[in-house]
Amino acid sequence: MGKKLIITEKPGVAQDIARALGKMKKKKEYWENEDYIVTWAVGHLVTLAEPEDYDKKLKMWRLALLPVVPDEFKLKAIEGAEERLEVIKKLINSKEVEVIINACDAGREGELIFRYIYEFLAGSKPVYRLWLSSMTQEAIKEAFSHLKPGDDYELLAQAAKCRSEGDWLVGINGTRVFTARYKTLLSVGRVQTPTLAILVEREREIEKFVPVPYWEIFAEFSSPSGSYRGKWEKKEDRVWEKEKAQSIVNKVKGQEGKVAEYKERKVKEPHPLLYDLTELQRDANKLFGYSAKRTLDSAQRLYERHKLITYPRTNSRYLSPDLISQVEKCWRMLAECDFAEWVKEEFPRGKALKDKRIFDKSKVSDHHAIIPTGEKIDWESLSENDSRIMNLIVKRFIASFYPEAVWVHRSIKTVVEDEKFVSKSKVLLEAGWRAIYGKEEGEEEDFLPAVEKGTTVKTEKAWMEEKETKAPPRYTEATLLSAMEGAGRFVEDEELQEILKEGGIGTPATRAAIIERLIQVGYVERSGKTLIPTPKGKELINLIENIPVPELSSPQLTGEWEKKLNQIEKGEFSRDTFMEEIRKFTVEMVEKVKSMEDRGEREKMSMPVGNCPLCGAPVHENRKSFSCSRWKEGCPFTIWKKIAGRFINRQEAQKLITTGRTDKLYGFKSRKGKKFSAYLVLQEEGKVEFEFSTREASSGVS
Repeated sequence: MGKKLIITEKPGVAQDIARALGKMKKKKEYWENEDYIVTWAVGHLVTLAEPEDYDKKLKMWRLALLPVVPDEFKLKAIEGAEERLEVIKKLINSKEVEVIINACDAGREGELIFRYIYEFLAGSKPVYRLWLSSMTQEAIKEAFSHLKPGDDYELLAQAAKCRSEGDWLVGINGTRVFTARYKTLLSVGRVQTPTLAILVEREREIEKFVPVPYWEIFAEFSSPSGSYRGKWEKKEDRVWEKEKAQSIVNKVKGQEGKVAEYKERKVKEPHPLLYDLTELQRDANKLFGYSAKRTLDSAQRLYERHKLITYPRTNSRYLSPDLISQVEKCWRMLAECDFAEWVKEEFPRGKALKDKRIFDKSKVSDHHAIIPTGEKIDWESLSENDSRIMNLIVKRFIASFYPEAVWVHRSIKTVVEDEKFVSKSKVLLEAGWRAIYGKEEGEEEDFLPAVEKGTTVKTEKAWMEEKETKAPPRYTEATLLSAMEGAGRFVEDEELQEILKEGGIGTPATRAAIIERLIQVGYVERSGKTLIPTPKGKELINLIENIPVPELSSPQLTGEWEKKLNQIEKGEFSRDTFMEEIRKFTVEMVEKVKSMEDRGEREKMSMPVGNCPLCGAPVHENRKSFSCSRWKEGCPFTIWKKIAGRFINRQEAQKLITTGRTDKLYGFKSRKGKKFSAYLVLQEEGKVEFEFSTREASSGVS
């Protein structure tokens, strides 16, 4: 019998599978034993062809050439992927190989990566699917015992292709038609544009906001049981007229009152749910200021390189009951990894399995919640970023199996001269799961005394505090991730609300990239944790609303797509019908934009990046660079947007122009494909060069 060729999405996964299968010899481009060959992609190797690949004249971004709507989509190799594709092609066509195993990431995008490679290389041998949710040796071996024919995933592949081709049609045509109409680069996309619209709408609210003063009234009461503070309340807890507030203060000051109501009750606070990727990114942003991408990168390393966590790109916060043995293994492992204090008790197996906040098979689809794999944690081998993310995941895991926290809530309603004051406090009676996060029993803030109803009290002090209404806060990455996840609230259709409630806009795996993309194209800037839309970003949304093409700036389009993609996966909707609808939408969008005139929008968007260091003229952003506006007059100053394989965003270009030097930038690639980090610096003649931390010789890159 011939060999089975396993194709993984990344080299690290190939290595892990090779170890699990055993007795593998490492060759330059693959692993091999008597039964298997394991090779790898490097993420996407094949993509949809560009418009100019269909017709050379389409390289020009002209209105007359739009829309671009291919009858059949072509595939092409991604730049730099040719050598790897040639390796895979030779292995697929090898006479030794009889069967192909798709071991790309388990999900819609992983399926697309494999299918595009296999179709591009004209593969014809039988395909089987390996579905992995964890990279431990045990999990890999288990997955091999459940191989399924590739045809079982044909509907998943169809949905993936619909998503890819639909995004191509909307993104390519939208970006080209807006750019050609308004003569400035305007990137448009089904997911990035409604995400930008969320930020722009919040900015509008802030700009329109006018603060209004109001007053809050407080009093301090003495009772036989002790003193306490109350806040005035009557329908609401604020007064809008200063004179009225002052009159209430004068009315109650020094007067006796009575306790109209005293309540004490115990409140149980259940443990938090396990992490999915979005919740992990939110917490890391709140606690450490990490961007969504930074958290995703750390989680991916913990999954692939260190084998310490399960698949991170998940949108589920639950486990299926068949994972109970792995959970018990994790519990035992944590006793050896600095968490013995919290896992010294035997794992509560019976109670845990009954807990629907942990084990609920109905809420697990492709992947379950993120949990430790049970592999021993070597904290010293982890970077600071990875260690912090791992610590969050471990604590959340442990906390999920602890009992609820129990609070004692007390409230008092005090009436003085017919004016009502409300007092509230709580104390932690039983820490339960909160002990994992450092909360101890008895923690309190001014816990109210126990006073009986009808008790007479004296108003020792009364005062008012002037405040003013505040504009809604700008989004941070944490709050934007929440808005993207809960995007259903931005649409009116109830059915689409439910669909978006399940997934929102974007996926846990793509939201970080969407945020980075908005920054890269100059629509959004980071200011600390805050995300602020630029004039260019705001004007694009204005344009889309005025044309109007509301589907582009609303999550509604994504909701409709996701509904139909899910139906395609289930065999309830036709791929052909889906694509025909997208083609029709694309044509209508292009015609609407082509019919619009520039009414000054371009000028509003083209805020200069800075002043040219050579001649002082404004530097403007265009499709490929940040260039001096006097280029026609011969000024050569240019910062290319792509330097050594890395895109330079507007913020980075601004810093380079204004200070002559960027912060340290990561993600450059040498000609040999090796990643490196460096500063970009401006030389006297306006050339951009690398500068390394070690002050080694710089390389000219202009």
